[in-house]
Amino acid sequence: MMHPSFKHCLHALKTPFGWRELYDSAAYCNRCGACTQVCPAYHLNPQETFSPRGRNQLLRLVCEEKIKLSRKQPLARDLLISCTLCGRCSQACASHTPTAEHVLEMRRRLGLCVLPRLLQRLLLWRETAPRLFAVGIRLGLWGRRCGLVTLLRKSGVTLLPGLTWINRADELLPRRIGRWRITSNATDTVKPPLIYLPSLEAEFFLPELASQTLAYAQREHAVTVWRNTASGLFSYVYGQLRQSRRTLRRLINRHAQTADGNAPLLTDSVDTYVFLKRAAQVFSGNMRWQKRAQKMADCVCFVTEVMPKSPTENKPQGGPVRLEPSALFDRQSRPFTQALDILTTFFGKNLLQCLYTEADIPAFGYAFTAENRAEQMGLEVVRQVAQTHTRTVYTLSGLAALELTYFLQRFYPAAKAKHLVHINR
Repeated sequence: MMHPSFKHCLHALKTPFGWRELYDSAAYCNRCGACTQVCPAYHLNPQETFSPRGRNQLLRLVCEEKIKLSRKQPLARDLLISCTLCGRCSQACASHTPTAEHVLEMRRRLGLCVLPRLLQRLLLWRETAPRLFAVGIRLGLWGRRCGLVTLLRKSGVTLLPGLTWINRADELLPRRIGRWRITSNATDTVKPPLIYLPSLEAEFFLPELASQTLAYAQREHAVTVWRNTASGLFSYVYGQLRQSRRTLRRLINRHAQTADGNAPLLTDSVDTYVFLKRAAQVFSGNMRWQKRAQKMADCVCFVTEVMPKSPTENKPQGGPVRLEPSALFDRQSRPFTQALDILTTFFGKNLLQCLYTEADIPAFGYAFTAENRAEQMGLEVVRQVAQTHTRTVYTLSGLAALELTYFLQRFYPAAKAKHLVHINR
């Protein structure tokens, strides 16, 4: 049985070896140390407590009531925020212990707000008030174009506690943000239907990513685009499990009412893909919604499914290229295999592969929760890019492309980062 103190968390976790209750999942860690060789947070702070096995041991002790997180909150907060949720430890672990999920469970137990509160509230609007969120984003971009953000930065307002994220966002976002138009072919009765669920960055900050994904999908499908539609990933990662369930229920119901619930659900973000593939876990303990979530999960696909598997014209030219494998929870999902196959076909021996030892760009806004650590990890990625004379780094999410572009422009402008969908550009 799940410990009572975790009644507001997940009942069980879905692992490669079946469903495991929270305590059982943590108990599968045998402290072999394989995870410590690959954990980016541990490399920056080589203390046992900050290793993946240290986090698993902490969860076991909490479930056994030998430790109360509330009494060790400063240490626990630093410990739980330092985790990048990258899943490297699970990849190296023989039992595939889902340490990232354990970290999220302990965050919920402590009620941690790891993002600046204002930023968290604004981003949560995408799930609770999507129209208001879209208006807020447009107002923010308008203020940026008018120089309001620059004025705030020069005045020092953005250096105040809780507002420093504005500086980071201003540095990450592209200088020019256009608009993308939907040329829907949803009325085409010959092509099978497909639903495109744009990521947050594709819809509001990288319109060329959305346009290219849509162009690929429309070659073989009648595409319906779900604008400004959240997946529930944000609230799941940042402590609002109930809200994540509500958002997922809306998505599941909408999908079930479209094409008899059998239409492929396409995403351009590997983070969203991994989350939706595991959506049944969010409803652990509720068999009815588990089945419905799993049915939708079976329809989720990544943009690599609709991309050309070989160059349509001449092969792209340039020096060595590599795939940046950062993702939440799982680095071994189907999109990575497909992406490597595509890059191998396009670039052959110019594709550099060393996925086990290379550094990652921390995924999903880690820089807003642990800026100093994110800077160090980003510099390690740039170092590896420079050492291998890599010219282009391909990513599987728009956010990772933005993060990596930020570091490359500062420290190694000879290389560039872009989403895989732009492989022909």
